[in-house]
Amino acid sequence: MKELSKHKILIELILAFVFSFIIIITCFHSTTNFENMALGIYTRAHFSETNNVPIQTMGLRDNDKIIAGCKTRNLKDIVLIIGNSQTHSINQYKKGDETFTKILADSLNKKSIDVISSSVPNATMEDFYLLYKYWKENLNPKVVLLPIFLDDTREDGIQDVFYKNVSSYRMKEENPITKKINDQLNKLGQTESSDLAALHQTFQEKTENKLDVFLDKHFSPWHYRPEIRGSFFNNLYKLRNTVFGIDAKTKRGIIKNVYDENMTAFHYILEDAQRSNIKIIVYIPPLRNDYEIPYYKDEYINFKKQVEAISKNYDAEYLNLENAVPNKYWGTKGTRTFKGLVDIDFMHFQYPGHIIMANTLQPEIEKLLNIDNQLNGIEK
Repeated sequence: MKELSKHKILIELILAFVFSFIIIITCFHSTTNFENMALGIYTRAHFSETNNVPIQTMGLRDNDKIIAGCKTRNLKDIVLIIGNSQTHSINQYKKGDETFTKILADSLNKKSIDVISSSVPNATMEDFYLLYKYWKENLNPKVVLLPIFLDDTREDGIQDVFYKNVSSYRMKEENPITKKINDQLNKLGQTESSDLAALHQTFQEKTENKLDVFLDKHFSPWHYRPEIRGSFFNNLYKLRNTVFGIDAKTKRGIIKNVYDENMTAFHYILEDAQRSNIKIIVYIPPLRNDYEIPYYKDEYINFKKQVEAISKNYDAEYLNLENAVPNKYWGTKGTRTFKGLVDIDFMHFQYPGHIIMANTLQPEIEKLLNIDNQLNGIEK
Protein backbone atom coordinates (compact mmCIF):
# COMPACT_ATOMS: atom_id res chain seq x y z
CA MET A 1 0.00 0.00 0.00
CA LYS A 2 2.85 2.41 0.88
CA GLU A 3 4.62 1.43 -2.36
CA LEU A 4 1.50 2.29 -4.37
CA SER A 5 1.22 5.63 -2.60
CA LYS A 6 4.84 6.46 -3.47
CA HIS A 7 4.25 5.63 -7.13
CA LYS A 8 1.10 7.79 -7.13
CA ILE A 9 3.04 10.77 -5.76
CA LEU A 10 5.79 10.23 -8.34
CA ILE A 11 3.27 10.05 -11.20
CA GLU A 12 1.57 13.23 -9.95
CA LEU A 13 4.91 15.04 -9.84
CA ILE A 14 5.84 13.91 -13.36
CA LEU A 15 2.43 14.96 -14.72
CA ALA A 16 2.70 18.32 -12.98
CA PHE A 17 6.14 18.84 -14.53
CA VAL A 18 4.93 17.87 -18.01
CA PHE A 19 1.89 20.16 -17.85
CA SER A 20 4.01 23.03 -16.49
CA PHE A 21 6.51 22.50 -19.30
CA ILE A 22 3.72 22.60 -21.91
CA ILE A 23 2.27 25.81 -20.40
CA ILE A 24 5.69 27.51 -20.37
CA ILE A 25 6.47 26.53 -23.97
CA THR A 26 3.00 27.56 -25.16
CA CYS A 27 2.54 30.82 -23.27
CA PHE A 28 6.08 32.13 -22.80
CA HIS A 29 7.84 31.48 -26.10
CA SER A 30 8.63 35.14 -26.83
CA THR A 31 10.20 38.01 -24.94
CA THR A 32 7.85 40.70 -23.63
CA ASN A 33 9.09 44.18 -22.77
CA PHE A 34 7.40 44.67 -19.41
CA GLU A 35 8.91 48.14 -19.00
CA ASN A 36 6.71 49.38 -21.85
CA MET A 37 3.67 47.20 -21.20
CA ALA A 38 1.71 50.12 -19.71
CA LEU A 39 1.90 51.86 -23.09
CA GLY A 40 -0.60 49.41 -24.55
CA ILE A 41 -0.45 47.65 -27.89
CA TYR A 42 -1.13 50.78 -29.97
CA THR A 43 1.74 52.90 -28.64
CA ARG A 44 5.44 52.38 -29.26
CA ALA A 45 8.44 53.56 -27.29
CA HIS A 46 10.86 55.27 -29.66
CA PHE A 47 14.33 56.56 -28.73
CA SER A 48 15.79 58.89 -31.32
CA GLU A 49 19.30 59.08 -32.72
CA THR A 50 21.41 61.57 -34.65
CA ASN A 51 23.99 60.03 -36.99
CA ASN A 52 23.40 56.65 -35.31
CA VAL A 53 24.22 58.11 -31.88
CA PRO A 54 21.43 58.22 -29.26
CA ILE A 55 20.08 61.61 -28.23
CA GLN A 56 17.19 60.15 -26.25
CA THR A 57 17.29 57.46 -23.58
CA MET A 58 15.34 55.84 -20.77
CA GLY A 59 16.58 57.04 -17.41
CA LEU A 60 20.38 57.11 -17.52
CA ARG A 61 20.87 54.19 -19.87
CA ASP A 62 23.23 55.03 -22.77
CA ASN A 63 24.46 57.98 -20.70
CA ASP A 64 28.03 57.50 -21.93
CA LYS A 65 26.93 57.46 -25.59
CA ILE A 66 24.84 60.59 -25.17
CA ILE A 67 27.70 62.42 -23.44
CA ALA A 68 30.15 61.33 -26.16
CA GLY A 69 27.69 62.42 -28.87
CA CYS A 70 27.35 65.89 -27.38
CA LYS A 71 31.14 66.26 -27.22
CA THR A 72 31.52 65.10 -30.82
CA ARG A 73 28.87 67.48 -32.14
CA ASN A 74 30.39 70.26 -30.01
CA LEU A 75 27.47 72.64 -30.46
CA LYS A 76 27.22 75.94 -28.60
CA ASP A 77 24.36 75.17 -26.17
CA ILE A 78 22.63 72.05 -24.85
CA VAL A 79 18.90 71.71 -24.24
CA LEU A 80 17.81 68.87 -21.92
CA ILE A 81 14.29 67.46 -22.15
CA ILE A 82 13.25 65.49 -19.06
CA GLY A 83 10.01 63.53 -19.20
CA ASN A 84 7.98 60.38 -18.79
CA SER A 85 6.65 57.95 -21.42
CA GLN A 86 4.85 60.78 -23.25
CA THR A 87 8.29 62.09 -24.24
CA HIS A 88 9.51 58.82 -25.73
CA SER A 89 6.32 57.24 -27.09
CA ILE A 90 4.27 57.55 -30.28
CA ASN A 91 0.66 56.42 -30.54
CA GLN A 92 -0.32 54.62 -33.78
CA TYR A 93 3.38 54.56 -34.74
CA LYS A 94 4.29 54.36 -38.44
CA LYS A 95 7.72 53.91 -39.97
CA GLY A 96 9.53 57.24 -40.12
CA ASP A 97 7.64 58.80 -37.19
CA GLU A 98 9.78 60.66 -34.67
CA THR A 99 9.37 62.17 -31.21
CA PHE A 100 9.40 65.91 -30.60
CA THR A 101 12.92 65.48 -29.19
CA LYS A 102 14.20 64.41 -32.61
CA ILE A 103 12.16 67.04 -34.48
CA LEU A 104 13.59 69.76 -32.23
CA ALA A 105 17.12 68.37 -32.55
CA ASP A 106 16.99 68.30 -36.36
CA SER A 107 15.88 71.94 -36.43
CA LEU A 108 17.93 73.40 -33.57
CA ASN A 109 21.18 71.64 -34.48
CA LYS A 110 21.29 74.03 -37.47
CA LYS A 111 21.47 76.89 -34.96
CA SER A 112 24.26 75.24 -32.95
CA ILE A 113 21.86 74.02 -30.25
CA ASP A 114 22.11 70.39 -29.12
CA VAL A 115 18.99 68.59 -27.87
CA ILE A 116 18.99 65.47 -25.70
CA SER A 117 16.25 63.77 -23.73
CA SER A 118 16.10 61.55 -20.66
CA SER A 119 12.75 60.07 -19.65
CA VAL A 120 11.36 57.45 -17.29
CA PRO A 121 7.93 55.76 -17.50
CA ASN A 122 5.67 57.12 -14.72
CA ALA A 123 8.55 59.37 -13.64
CA THR A 124 8.27 61.02 -10.25
CA MET A 125 9.65 64.47 -9.49
CA GLU A 126 12.33 62.58 -7.58
CA ASP A 127 13.28 60.84 -10.84
CA PHE A 128 13.35 64.27 -12.48
CA TYR A 129 15.54 65.65 -9.68
CA LEU A 130 18.06 62.83 -10.12
CA LEU A 131 18.07 63.18 -13.92
CA TYR A 132 18.44 66.96 -13.71
CA LYS A 133 21.40 66.76 -11.33
CA TYR A 134 23.20 64.03 -13.28
CA TRP A 135 22.96 65.77 -16.65
CA LYS A 136 23.76 69.13 -15.11
CA GLU A 137 27.01 67.77 -13.69
CA ASN A 138 27.96 65.96 -16.90
CA LEU A 139 26.71 68.22 -19.69
CA ASN A 140 25.73 71.56 -18.10
CA PRO A 141 22.62 72.27 -20.21
CA LYS A 142 21.60 75.89 -20.74
CA VAL A 143 17.86 75.10 -20.94
CA VAL A 144 15.87 72.29 -19.29
CA LEU A 145 12.31 71.32 -20.25
CA LEU A 146 10.29 69.95 -17.35
CA PRO A 147 6.75 68.60 -17.85
CA ILE A 148 4.78 68.18 -14.61
CA PHE A 149 2.26 65.33 -14.70
CA LEU A 150 -0.40 65.12 -12.01
CA ASP A 151 -0.60 61.36 -12.61
CA ASP A 152 3.02 60.84 -11.64
CA THR A 153 2.81 62.75 -8.36
CA ARG A 154 1.04 59.63 -7.10
CA GLU A 155 4.30 57.68 -7.47
CA ASP A 156 6.98 57.58 -4.78
CA GLY A 157 10.78 57.48 -4.95
CA ILE A 158 12.92 56.75 -8.01
CA GLN A 159 12.51 53.76 -10.31
CA ASP A 160 15.96 52.36 -9.73
CA VAL A 161 15.85 49.82 -12.58
CA PHE A 162 16.68 52.71 -14.96
CA TYR A 163 19.84 53.72 -13.07
CA LYS A 164 21.68 50.44 -12.60
CA ASN A 165 24.50 51.46 -14.94
CA VAL A 166 25.23 54.52 -12.76
CA SER A 167 24.64 52.87 -9.38
CA SER A 168 27.79 54.50 -7.96
CA TYR A 169 26.43 58.00 -8.61
CA ARG A 170 25.30 59.97 -5.55
CA MET A 171 23.53 63.31 -5.23
CA LYS A 172 25.71 65.76 -3.35
CA GLU A 173 23.08 68.03 -1.77
CA GLU A 174 21.96 67.29 1.76
CA ASN A 175 18.20 67.35 2.10
CA PRO A 176 15.51 64.75 2.85
CA ILE A 177 14.82 64.02 -0.84
CA THR A 178 18.47 63.48 -1.82
CA LYS A 179 18.93 61.24 1.21
CA LYS A 180 15.95 59.18 0.08
CA ILE A 181 17.27 58.96 -3.49
CA ASN A 182 20.80 58.11 -2.38
CA ASP A 183 19.45 55.38 -0.12
CA GLN A 184 17.80 53.81 -3.17
CA LEU A 185 20.98 54.18 -5.21
CA ASN A 186 22.93 52.49 -2.40
CA LYS A 187 20.76 49.41 -2.81
CA LEU A 188 21.47 49.10 -6.53
CA GLY A 189 23.78 46.39 -7.75
CA GLN A 190 22.28 43.86 -5.36
CA THR A 191 21.91 41.10 -7.94
CA GLU A 192 20.86 37.53 -7.34
CA SER A 193 24.52 36.58 -6.92
CA SER A 194 25.06 39.21 -4.22
CA ASP A 195 22.08 37.81 -2.37
CA LEU A 196 24.26 34.73 -1.91
CA ALA A 197 27.18 36.77 -0.52
CA ALA A 198 26.84 35.09 2.87
CA LEU A 199 27.31 31.76 1.10
CA HIS A 200 30.31 32.91 -0.95
CA GLN A 201 32.39 29.95 -2.12
CA THR A 202 30.23 27.57 -0.12
CA PHE A 203 29.07 24.24 -1.52
CA GLN A 204 25.51 25.58 -1.82
CA GLU A 205 26.56 28.59 -3.89
CA LYS A 206 28.77 26.54 -6.21
CA THR A 207 26.02 23.98 -6.70
CA GLU A 208 23.33 26.57 -7.39
CA ASN A 209 25.55 28.48 -9.82
CA LYS A 210 26.49 25.35 -11.75
CA LEU A 211 22.86 24.22 -11.88
CA ASP A 212 21.81 27.66 -13.11
CA VAL A 213 24.44 27.63 -15.88
CA PHE A 214 23.51 24.08 -16.91
CA LEU A 215 19.78 24.79 -17.08
CA ASP A 216 20.36 28.07 -18.91
CA LYS A 217 22.39 26.24 -21.53
CA HIS A 218 20.42 23.02 -21.96
CA PHE A 219 16.83 23.81 -20.91
CA SER A 220 15.23 26.59 -22.97
CA PRO A 221 12.25 27.27 -20.61
CA TRP A 222 14.81 28.42 -18.02
CA HIS A 223 15.18 31.59 -20.12
CA TYR A 224 11.53 32.43 -19.55
CA ARG A 225 11.76 33.05 -15.80
CA PRO A 226 11.55 36.88 -16.14
CA GLU A 227 8.67 36.43 -18.60
CA ILE A 228 6.77 34.25 -16.13
CA ARG A 229 7.34 36.65 -13.22
CA GLY A 230 6.31 39.64 -15.31
CA SER A 231 3.19 37.93 -16.64
CA PHE A 232 2.22 36.85 -13.15
CA PHE A 233 2.30 40.41 -11.77
CA ASN A 234 0.71 41.83 -14.90
CA ASN A 235 -2.18 39.38 -14.54
CA LEU A 236 -2.57 40.36 -10.88
CA TYR A 237 -2.77 43.99 -12.04
CA LYS A 238 -5.42 43.07 -14.62
CA LEU A 239 -7.36 41.09 -12.01
CA ARG A 240 -7.41 44.09 -9.68
CA ASN A 241 -8.60 46.37 -12.48
CA THR A 242 -11.30 43.90 -13.54
CA VAL A 243 -12.62 43.34 -10.02
CA PHE A 244 -12.74 47.05 -9.14
CA GLY A 245 -13.74 48.31 -12.59
CA ILE A 246 -10.57 50.39 -13.05
CA ASP A 247 -9.72 51.73 -16.51
CA ALA A 248 -8.04 54.79 -18.07
CA LYS A 249 -11.09 56.97 -17.32
CA THR A 250 -11.12 56.09 -13.60
CA LYS A 251 -10.49 59.16 -11.43
CA ARG A 252 -7.05 59.35 -9.83
CA GLY A 253 -7.00 61.20 -6.56
CA ILE A 254 -4.02 62.94 -5.00
CA ILE A 255 -2.13 60.98 -2.32
CA LYS A 256 -1.24 63.84 0.01
CA ASN A 257 2.09 62.77 1.52
CA VAL A 258 3.43 61.41 -1.79
CA TYR A 259 2.24 64.51 -3.65
CA ASP A 260 3.98 66.78 -1.12
CA GLU A 261 7.31 64.94 -1.52
CA ASN A 262 7.07 65.27 -5.30
CA MET A 263 6.39 69.00 -4.99
CA THR A 264 9.35 69.35 -2.63
CA ALA A 265 11.60 67.72 -5.24
CA PHE A 266 10.16 70.16 -7.80
CA HIS A 267 11.15 73.06 -5.53
CA TYR A 268 14.71 71.72 -5.24
CA ILE A 269 15.11 71.45 -9.02
CA LEU A 270 13.99 75.02 -9.65
CA GLU A 271 16.00 76.36 -6.71
CA ASP A 272 19.17 74.72 -8.02
CA ALA A 273 18.50 75.89 -11.60
CA GLN A 274 17.98 79.48 -10.48
CA ARG A 275 21.20 79.39 -8.47
CA SER A 276 23.08 77.86 -11.44
CA ASN A 277 21.63 80.24 -14.05
CA ILE A 278 19.98 77.37 -15.95
CA LYS A 279 16.79 78.33 -17.77
CA ILE A 280 13.81 76.08 -17.01
CA ILE A 281 10.66 75.67 -19.09
CA VAL A 282 7.99 74.11 -16.88
CA TYR A 283 4.90 72.95 -18.73
CA ILE A 284 1.60 71.29 -17.99
CA PRO A 285 1.62 68.45 -20.54
CA PRO A 286 -0.98 67.85 -23.26
CA LEU A 287 -4.10 65.96 -22.18
CA ARG A 288 -6.93 64.84 -24.42
CA ASN A 289 -10.25 66.43 -23.45
CA ASP A 290 -12.84 64.72 -25.66
CA TYR A 291 -13.53 62.50 -22.64
CA GLU A 292 -13.88 63.51 -19.03
CA ILE A 293 -10.33 63.77 -17.71
CA PRO A 294 -9.25 61.12 -15.17
CA TYR A 295 -8.66 63.63 -12.35
CA TYR A 296 -10.89 65.28 -9.79
CA LYS A 297 -11.57 68.74 -11.20
CA ASP A 298 -10.73 70.75 -8.06
CA GLU A 299 -7.50 68.82 -7.49
CA TYR A 300 -6.40 69.32 -11.08
CA ILE A 301 -7.12 73.06 -11.02
CA ASN A 302 -5.26 73.49 -7.72
CA PHE A 303 -2.36 71.41 -9.04
CA LYS A 304 -1.96 73.68 -12.08
CA LYS A 305 -2.14 76.79 -9.91
CA GLN A 306 0.51 75.41 -7.57
CA VAL A 307 2.86 74.44 -10.42
CA GLU A 308 2.49 77.91 -11.95
CA ALA A 309 3.10 79.65 -8.60
CA ILE A 310 6.20 77.59 -7.83
CA SER A 311 7.55 78.19 -11.35
CA LYS A 312 7.11 81.94 -11.14
CA ASN A 313 8.63 82.02 -7.66
CA TYR A 314 11.90 80.72 -9.18
CA ASP A 315 11.66 82.74 -12.43
CA ALA A 316 11.03 79.62 -14.52
CA GLU A 317 9.09 79.86 -17.76
CA TYR A 318 5.61 78.38 -17.28
CA LEU A 319 3.46 77.01 -20.13
CA ASN A 320 0.05 75.38 -19.96
CA LEU A 321 0.06 72.98 -22.93
CA GLU A 322 -2.85 70.79 -21.82
CA ASN A 323 -4.82 71.72 -24.97
CA ALA A 324 -1.86 71.95 -27.36
CA VAL A 325 -2.49 68.62 -29.11
CA PRO A 326 -5.94 68.32 -30.76
CA ASN A 327 -8.06 65.32 -29.79
CA LYS A 328 -7.82 63.81 -33.30
CA TYR A 329 -4.12 63.14 -32.71
CA TRP A 330 -4.67 60.92 -29.67
CA GLY A 331 -5.52 57.23 -29.72
CA THR A 332 -6.28 54.10 -27.78
CA LYS A 333 -4.36 51.52 -25.82
CA GLY A 334 -4.78 47.83 -25.10
CA THR A 335 -6.95 46.78 -22.20
CA ARG A 336 -5.51 46.47 -18.71
CA THR A 337 -8.37 44.20 -17.59
CA PHE A 338 -9.55 40.69 -18.52
CA LYS A 339 -12.64 42.07 -20.30
CA GLY A 340 -10.80 42.56 -23.57
CA LEU A 341 -12.09 46.11 -24.14
CA VAL A 342 -9.94 48.75 -25.87
CA ASP A 343 -9.11 51.56 -23.47
CA ILE A 344 -8.65 55.30 -24.02
CA ASP A 345 -5.10 56.69 -24.00
CA PHE A 346 -4.86 60.01 -22.14
CA MET A 347 -1.06 60.12 -22.14
CA HIS A 348 0.39 59.33 -25.58
CA PHE A 349 -0.31 61.13 -28.85
CA GLN A 350 0.47 60.43 -32.50
CA TYR A 351 3.30 61.78 -34.65
CA PRO A 352 1.41 64.97 -35.66
CA GLY A 353 1.14 65.72 -31.95
CA HIS A 354 4.92 65.49 -31.64
CA ILE A 355 5.28 67.95 -34.53
CA ILE A 356 2.90 70.34 -32.75
CA MET A 357 4.90 70.00 -29.52
CA ALA A 358 8.15 70.79 -31.37
CA ASN A 359 6.56 73.80 -33.07
CA THR A 360 5.23 75.01 -29.71
CA LEU A 361 8.41 74.52 -27.71
CA GLN A 362 11.04 75.72 -30.17
CA PRO A 363 10.19 79.45 -30.01
CA GLU A 364 10.23 79.26 -26.20
CA ILE A 365 13.68 77.63 -26.24
CA GLU A 366 15.03 80.16 -28.72
CA LYS A 367 13.61 83.05 -26.70
CA LEU A 368 15.50 81.88 -23.61
CA LEU A 369 18.70 81.50 -25.63
CA ASN A 370 18.21 84.91 -27.25
CA ILE A 371 18.23 83.66 -30.83
CA ASP A 372 15.90 84.15 -33.77
CA ASN A 373 12.74 82.04 -33.29
CA GLN A 374 12.21 80.96 -36.89
CA LEU A 375 11.07 77.32 -37.02
CA ASN A 376 13.60 76.36 -39.68
CA GLY A 377 11.20 74.37 -41.77
CA ILE A 378 9.32 72.19 -39.27
CA GLU A 379 6.12 71.37 -41.07
CA LYS A 380 2.90 69.93 -39.83
